[in-house]
Amino acid sequence: MKFLFVAFTFFFANLSFCQVTGKIFYEEKFDMHRNLPPEREDMKDMIPQYSTSKWELIFSDEESIFKPYVASELTGASANQGNNMMMRFGRENRIIYKNTVEDTVIDSRDFMQKQFLIKGKALSRKWKIGKKHKEVLGYDCMEANFRVDSATTLTAWFTPQIAASTGPSEYQGLPGLILQIDINDGLRTITATEIELDSVDTSVIIIPTKGKVVTSAEFEKLREEKMKEMKLQQGSSGHPMIITRRN
Repeated sequence: MKFLFVAFTFFFANLSFCQVTGKIFYEEKFDMHRNLPPEREDMKDMIPQYSTSKWELIFSDEESIFKPYVASELTGASANQGNNMMMRFGRENRIIYKNTVEDTVIDSRDFMQKQFLIKGKALSRKWKIGKKHKEVLGYDCMEANFRVDSATTLTAWFTPQIAASTGPSEYQGLPGLILQIDINDGLRTITATEIELDSVDTSVIIIPTKGKVVTSAEFEKLREEKMKEMKLQQGSSGHPMIITRRN
């Protein structure tokens, strides 16, 4: 397996001499029913099973930007279903900028009606490349796995046919473009729905500057404190609160 990874790394290194740009459209789905506590199974009849949202990834040789696919660019039910759910989670203002050469990530996101700018190094993941293959939008994809903790497992499907070491959201670090991310066997998925590799305008890859600058650790601490505060407030009112954490 180590030989296989080295071989693909060498293959990717040779491909990277060619300039690669592209735009990938993704659909994110989150299974809200799986996050319901056992005592609230009755809520399945009141909420849809999946929340969905539309995103786009635009990348060049060194940089990429991942951002919502705005409502004006969607039509009909897709716009309502995707972006209404995004509004509920406050994610319509999220932009993730990545620079693979400098190994940096800048994540501009809204939390509790305040915009934050989370700056830092890209998270280093020791992906384990598996033997499975599957096709996504006509591209042969290889499986890669990473265990975040005892309760969270990531599965990435990447294609060496597109020589870009990036992917949706904050995911990257594989010898090829990530076309699908699967968290905990379908709890959350981010899947490519369309690929454009010709005549892509990369001038829109702009470093986000909106928000209070914090580190990832500082943001996580703030979020945990606010979530605890909200739980206490809901508990004192006698009404249970269901919180689904989405990065």
